[in-house]
Amino acid sequence: MSLSLRLQGALRLPSIPEVLAGLFPRLGHSTAKETDPRLEALRDHLEHHHCEEPPFMFDNGMILRAAPKKKMSYRRHRVKLYAPGNKQIQPLNNIVRCPACGHVKRSHFMCMHCFAEIKAFLKGKKRDLGIIKDKPNPQSDLDPVDERIVYPGKFLREDQRRLRERDWVPQRQEPLLYNKAETKPKK
Repeated sequence: MSLSLRLQGALRLPSIPEVLAGLFPRLGHSTAKETDPRLEALRDHLEHHHCEEPPFMFDNGMILRAAPKKKMSYRRHRVKLYAPGNKQIQPLNNIVRCPACGHVKRSHFMCMHCFAEIKAFLKGKKRDLGIIKDKPNPQSDLDPVDERIVYPGKFLREDQRRLRERDWVPQRQEPLLYNKAETKPKK
């Protein structure tokens, strides 16, 4: 048995990827490093322009990345941690600054800050033209007696009112103002 194991290493057959690499040159391992020309241009820019401001995608010397806006769910957290590599949540590397307002956005996407401004502007225009009409509050014309009946308000009990007053909390005295002329000189 041991002789067969020793001979197996000496008589090793090439693996399938090695055979395919010989048959199809485009599937083979390339010896030259393939990098994005934009990354090369960015690296050259950073190396040769020290005194200028960093490019737009940098902020305080760091590349801008997306930040979570809400707490991640339990399931999403598990997927991010334990899913296979191709199913994991990939980091966004296409974060840029909006040329109009300067807020952070994804490249090839509309800036949400600009979108909200345009939406508010158009809604105001429609309101001015009368296309959008504000709904009147149906209970805005109530007389005070009816309003007290419909909306009684919040009534505090006596103990709650006393707690709100906080007269039972000892008040701290105001400290004396510091005056350098009244201090003792050092010997």
